[in-house]
Amino acid sequence: MFGGRKAKGQAMAELALLLPLLLLILLGCLDLGRAFATWLTLANRAREGARYGCALSVPLTAEELARVKARTLEGIASEGLPLEAVSVEVTSGPVAGSSTDAEVVVTASTSMELTTVMLFGGRPVTITAQARMVMLRGEGGA
Repeated sequence: MFGGRKAKGQAMAELALLLPLLLLILLGCLDLGRAFATWLTLANRAREGARYGCALSVPLTAEELARVKARTLEGIASEGLPLEAVSVEVTSGPVAGSSTDAEVVVTASTSMELTTVMLFGGRPVTITAQARMVMLRGEGGA
């Protein structure tokens, strides 16, 4: 009574209509997971680079800025991200409102091709993370 040819044909028609939508949702979930994992890697490694920079002299020299950048890139590479697409900027300067403290700012970004965006002819997405840490000199100006 219920399992005739009409029911099978109806199920196949519904599957044909909904399968592209279900696949798009699945690819979107996978892209979201990849993008979040990439952002998490960039944020953690930028924070690690900023923490490393805080342990150096105040203010940071050009050589020390290069060491912070190299350490950050090394950490990003150890997580498996291709360094060809990764950009890291390290800056250091005085903290607003303080005459003795300085800060280290590490910004890491990468370009990522998302499957769902590629299907519709879109461009890659840029994922950026930034870490900012204050280098406290203290009262004595050590």
